[in-house]
Amino acid sequence: MLLMNSASRWLTSKAFKFSSGVMNGGGGIGVATGFCFSNSVQQYFGGAFDNMYFGNQSRFISSGRSRRGLYNGKDIRTGNNVSFSQRKTKRKFRPNVFKKRVYSEVLDEMVRFHLTASTLRSIDKAGGLDNYIMTSKYVTEGEGLAVKQRIIKKLKWDKIQEGQKKWNEERIAALQAGK
Repeated sequence: MLLMNSASRWLTSKAFKFSSGVMNGGGGIGVATGFCFSNSVQQYFGGAFDNMYFGNQSRFISSGRSRRGLYNGKDIRTGNNVSFSQRKTKRKFRPNVFKKRVYSEVLDEMVRFHLTASTLRSIDKAGGLDNYIMTSKYVTEGEGLAVKQRIIKKLKWDKIQEGQKKWNEERIAALQAGK
């Protein structure tokens, strides 16, 4: 962004504003806008703007609230309420979040989470809470990461116990064969 601010006068002459159309079929949401740079700008800066964030096209930063719970990539979005007279007033689109206890087969207990309805569907699709937590790209911190670490620890402990049990059985069999 520093690069854009230092060359803002030159960039505004080379960039043009565009609108991506009405999002979600026009159900009360306004038009998302951003900047598109011409080829000469991209060649001059060597692709410095390829992954830059402009407007509502993508989200790089998620809110602290969504990082704490299991939100399945959902977060607070902003948009407009559009009246019949086309007057636009700002509003927020909040995810459908609730507190729920979900059963973990590995831990053999109910675990309490802040999660969304989308997450519940994803948990069912993954085949359970344990599979979802271990495979989801959205479980990186907060409640989900704490349970993920507990599951990994439990699985390692079970594997160690299984190995010790097998070793004990082999040892007993060897002692009995030696008598």
